[in-house]
Amino acid sequence: MKTLEDVQTWRGMTMVDPDGDKIGTIEDIFLDRQTGEPEWAAVKTGLFGLKRSLVPITDAEATDDNQVRVPYQKEQVKDAPKVDPDGELSADEERKLWEHYGRSDYGDWQGDDQTTALDLPAEPGTRFEPPGEDSEDVVPAIVGVRLRRVIVVAAVPDDAEQDAPTPR
Repeated sequence: MKTLEDVQTWRGMTMVDPDGDKIGTIEDIFLDRQTGEPEWAAVKTGLFGLKRSLVPITDAEATDDNQVRVPYQKEQVKDAPKVDPDGELSADEERKLWEHYGRSDYGDWQGDDQTTALDLPAEPGTRFEPPGEDSEDVVPAIVGVRLRRVIVVAAVPDDAEQDAPTPR
């Protein structure tokens, strides 16, 4: 099982299928409210990255060549139910996603939100930064009934800001 710390560096990485075919670029990670663990990724797909697909990452593995390999074929991801990962998912949309990928555990959820124990800010709206980093009023956006979207941003060290060239 992947933890938030495991997948926080996956944003921007290329997702590939078992054959190594590129599926797209990982944009966001979604936590499952039932388990509190990262379970899905929003992936920019299509010729210009204009489409977004949600893909389960429970069995995903990061590779040495800066890719994340999932056990789903590129065509299966392409044929996944279309949802707007920036919007709010309905229970029906989530159920269709679970079914499309052959997952049968959607109906087992009793509604206890395990993500509340993760020390994530409660207010929806922007982004989450890893603990210990200075944050600038960033919080996770909550999406859907069961999935909670978390956009992870890397903090810039204070000394890096001082070394940056001054615009003229």
